[in-house]
Amino acid sequence: MLNNLSKKAVIAIIFVIFLVSRWYVFENGPKYYSDVKADYERYANMWRYGLTPYREHLYEYPPATIPLLSLPLTLDQASIGKYYSNYRAQVLIIDILFFCYLIWIVQRITWLKNRWIESLLFYTILTALSKEFLYEGLDLIFTACATIGLTLATVIKPKSFLLEVVIWFFFWLSTAIKFLTLPLVAPLFLLLSSGSLAKRILVCAIGFILVWGLPLAMYRSSLQVSFIHNNNRPIKYAAFPAHIIRWVDSFTHTEEQRMVAPDFEYTGPVSNQVTAVTKVVFPAGLLALLLYFTYLIHQKLTPLPLTLTQLKKYLSSVQKLKPDRVAAFGLLIYSMYIFYLFIFAKIFSQPFHIWYIPPFILFPFANKKTCYLVLALCVWMITLDLTTWLHIKENFLVFNTIEIALIRDSFRFIPMFVIAWMLYKETKINPLFTDQK
Repeated sequence: MLNNLSKKAVIAIIFVIFLVSRWYVFENGPKYYSDVKADYERYANMWRYGLTPYREHLYEYPPATIPLLSLPLTLDQASIGKYYSNYRAQVLIIDILFFCYLIWIVQRITWLKNRWIESLLFYTILTALSKEFLYEGLDLIFTACATIGLTLATVIKPKSFLLEVVIWFFFWLSTAIKFLTLPLVAPLFLLLSSGSLAKRILVCAIGFILVWGLPLAMYRSSLQVSFIHNNNRPIKYAAFPAHIIRWVDSFTHTEEQRMVAPDFEYTGPVSNQVTAVTKVVFPAGLLALLLYFTYLIHQKLTPLPLTLTQLKKYLSSVQKLKPDRVAAFGLLIYSMYIFYLFIFAKIFSQPFHIWYIPPFILFPFANKKTCYLVLALCVWMITLDLTTWLHIKENFLVFNTIEIALIRDSFRFIPMFVIAWMLYKETKINPLFTDQK
């Protein structure tokens, strides 16, 4: 065990290593393409000249991103830096604050008692590997908000109304940066609050109003533009359904790729069939997953409710879970949901790998071997997708049929299936998910 003095020294050393890595990340942005330069600055200038997002032009992101994209231009116009460096500096500050939170929370999570140092170091390493994308988008901010909302449950006090509001505030903030966590409101409503049904609804509603109240008042039904736009997008070239299309096309040669940003989708009879299947499988699978999460939370506590009285008892039963188990279930739900999106959703982009870094360095794996194996697979996926180290320079044919780049890209997805299976296995062997109460 580390005494207080040596523990502070270790934390100081880790923080210095982190700061050095952040300097490295900040100074080594993408070489060829940047969403910040291509889109974010353009949006900020449109708003500065009076165009209203959602109403007067297409804006695909939720409303909490508007101040994040606007502030760098405000500073630029005040002769403080330039837009691009200002945006990266903004995310850098958020990254440092989030790492301070991680330092604080890892010392309070019971299952990290013997590996909190490794957790902080792995966060530093994995995010440094993601250097070309870490400060180039909204992904780090999004997953930081979700992770804070889920892990704050480890320090929750019985009937702590204010802390439960803060937890819900961060969850709703994640949905206002990317809509993706919105479906998780159903299982997390059962998990993240305690007490009566009225109290649960109240804390959830207050958190929602704090985040979404002003945007809804300003934009109202115009916010549907983002949903409609994202719903109508085709299968993106980097998504797993597109990978299936590429494999089939290796034999049929019926598909063509449209070189139109941002999706660069494939067209043809195989693409049409895969798209039709995805439209059915994805929502059906998502519903099944949400029901499975509900079953996991309550499988050993109370039977499923059939009457109003049973529903009230069902909802109040979650308060019997200890705070660390609430956080464990939250991290499990978030992690499994991320990998469901990776495998079945029609949209996948390279920066999405950033989403699983915070939950995985905090995850309550049943043993260290599993933890290190998952983190090693994360290193592999990030190296393949977010670095140029393993890029294919000459895309020759294997057996005169299959492009070597297609085989390489298969190794981007195989670890996703392996990790998804390992997370499922945790629900069968991990005492935090299997023992009653």
